[in-house]
Amino acid sequence: MTKVSIAIPTWENNGRGAEFLDDLIRTIVIQTLTDYEIIVSDHSEDNAVKNVVKSYESQGINIKHVRNNEKRGNSPANTNAAIELCTGEIVKIMFQDDFFYDDEALEKIYGCLTNVENDWLVCGCNHTRSDGRDFYWTLMPTWNNEFLKGVNSISSPSVMAFKRDKVTERFDENVSMMMDCEMYYRMEKTHGQPIFLHDDLVTNRVHEGQISMQTYNSTDYADKMEKEIRYCAKKHS
Repeated sequence: MTKVSIAIPTWENNGRGAEFLDDLIRTIVIQTLTDYEIIVSDHSEDNAVKNVVKSYESQGINIKHVRNNEKRGNSPANTNAAIELCTGEIVKIMFQDDFFYDDEALEKIYGCLTNVENDWLVCGCNHTRSDGRDFYWTLMPTWNNEFLKGVNSISSPSVMAFKRDKVTERFDENVSMMMDCEMYYRMEKTHGQPIFLHDDLVTNRVHEGQISMQTYNSTDYADKMEKEIRYCAKKHS
């Protein structure tokens, strides 16, 4: 069995999706742990992302592209679709506009989750606004009791990994901004708190085209966030 499956939900990303995916994969192929598979679930309507996958496939990289026409535009649904295709011991989620900061990231994650009782892990991350030329705001994950209020002290799903045979939870497709917070809350209720790997292994790319940024800058951001918080509170009351 493959040690690590990397689940990547993709879309056109305002014309930069293929570029972002290529950046991410370049940080995967230099990992010290080489027993991995890459699963790309693609919500794109063009072939730009698919062509990136084909170029790496031709180089012998263990990568699979699947065109996902279901629930296009729903990030939780596309993430779930990628997870369902994974066959490895450990599932590592990576959003396409993020990338690995540390070339030992997979090795560290796999080592921490092997032969322990914990079923999931979250690692540290940093951020870039300059496509990886400069980095800022290193965030080390911590737990809090207000995830259902949108207080995210862990970061995006790109810092999360879990044991595939132990974790059946999937992201709630009814929320977008709260997809990570709601998932972390449920995971803790079922599996206990994660391993907190205080090492910045992942870089979150901050850009105007990302869904969270577009939502945050929209005029109805507050209303959307309040609606999702009410939904989560009712779901878990």
